[in-house]
Amino acid sequence: MVADPAARAARPLAGWARARTWSQAAHLLTNLPLGIAWFTVAVTGLSAGAGLLVTLVGLPLLALTVLLGRMIAAVERTRAGLLGLHLPPPAPRRPADGLWRRTKAGLADGVGWRGLAYGTILLPWGVVTFTVVVTVLATAVFCVTLPTWGWAVALWPGAQVSALQRAGLLVASFAAGLGLLVAFPAIVGWLAAIDRWLARGLLGGGDRRALAERVTSLQVSLDASTDASASELRRIERDLHDGAQQRLVGLAMDLGLARERLVDGAEPAAVLELVTRAHDQSKQALGELRDLVRGIHPVVLTDRGLDAALSALASRSPVPVDMDVRLPVRPPVAVEATAYFVVAEALNNVAKHARAAHVAVAVHRDGAGLVVDVTDDGRGGAVIAPTGGLAGLRDRVVAAQGTLRISSPDGGPTTVHVEVPCAS
Repeated sequence: MVADPAARAARPLAGWARARTWSQAAHLLTNLPLGIAWFTVAVTGLSAGAGLLVTLVGLPLLALTVLLGRMIAAVERTRAGLLGLHLPPPAPRRPADGLWRRTKAGLADGVGWRGLAYGTILLPWGVVTFTVVVTVLATAVFCVTLPTWGWAVALWPGAQVSALQRAGLLVASFAAGLGLLVAFPAIVGWLAAIDRWLARGLLGGGDRRALAERVTSLQVSLDASTDASASELRRIERDLHDGAQQRLVGLAMDLGLARERLVDGAEPAAVLELVTRAHDQSKQALGELRDLVRGIHPVVLTDRGLDAALSALASRSPVPVDMDVRLPVRPPVAVEATAYFVVAEALNNVAKHARAAHVAVAVHRDGAGLVVDVTDDGRGGAVIAPTGGLAGLRDRVVAAQGTLRISSPDGGPTTVHVEVPCAS
């Protein structure tokens, strides 16, 4: 089969028609300006932090610089799409309480350090890529277009050039320019391959690093799950000891006294009073046990799903609740339980601390995850204290491999935003 001569002639320039060539060229050209910005951020932050280590602000400044490195990595992972490279985001950082813990977590953030390393390397590498791409393209355009205007200028001022020499020079220039135009997509591809190697090594981390980050994420979830379970057991023990157990002890004492009085032949009215009091205490104990079971896992959640369980929560809330639940498909049991306890704890905090007049709860699916938003119009200023209810709420969410964010400026409003994955 003989190829079409026109198609064979156009094949060397086919690379110019590929969108990938120009997206890669755009990445190579933007390496320099972004490299200047990232290099300035990295060197300035690290130098200032290292120079101030003798003071109290040195370590927090270094931690802040590493956090900026994580932001640099996020931007560069997005920009790597121009190279046809799709890098998954790293595992989310577990929120830390207190300045010192946040500083330690920031300094130990490998993603941030690799982002700083990439931003620092990007400046010299950007000089190379920008220079090569601009030089090759500009030289190719110059040489190819020289025959159209070179006859009108002095190629060698002061030298005698014959018409034949001028024609030969123009033909050679055009051939050289055409060769550079043909080679330009390949040159861009070679430089982009090096760029992909750098991005994959420093921003992606490879399979081993991804596995290590996954193990770390699972360890964080396991620790949070253990903390949440221990906290839940302590709560159940405390509620049993302070509530139902005391009621049952009083019930046993009253029934014992009633039996003794019956044996001693006491008046029926006195015995009836003790039996009546024991009956009241038994009903109160049953109510407290019912509330305790509801706090462990409500029956309505199992039988009727999240929408009905949250509606029951809203009906018992002392603060008016506007409920918006949009779930076309019922989430997994563990996700339902997490969302239920998120809303329950948030409403409990609003009733105790927020001084709010209204609460809005919104639950919906977002891709493969479940999103829960609880917003109140209270006084704001909510923070995650180490022993507070929000800390337990955070541990429960992290145990489900979800994320929790709280926005609570002074004066309100306060928003608790939770995202829980519905599938691994």
